[in-house]
Amino acid sequence: MKEAKYFLAVRFSIEPQAEAQVLRWLDGGHGAEVAKQPGFLWCKRLKGENHTYMMLYGIESRAAFDAYENNKPLKAKFAAERAPFEKHMKIERFHGEVAFSA
Repeated sequence: MKEAKYFLAVRFSIEPQAEAQVLRWLDGGHGAEVAKQPGFLWCKRLKGENHTYMMLYGIESRAAFDAYENNKPLKAKFAAERAPFEKHMKIERFHGEVAFSA
């Protein structure tokens, strides 16, 4: 796996009644579609306790992240896909430099 210099982490909790639908969306294409963006290296879905998850993306650079963030058509597409179950989710995003890797 190529070493990421930047990351995007999307932490979310899902109400139980929407969990299957959200996970189908994430695993059925959304995660892979984000990971295919220029400069994105990989994607992992982490499962925590109590219906809490995190999508973690490894990215080559801040510039690649900025290009993704500024892709308005892609962001609009993802917002439309997420709309049917968004009220059943609490989402928190953060990004930054990879400071250590072992």
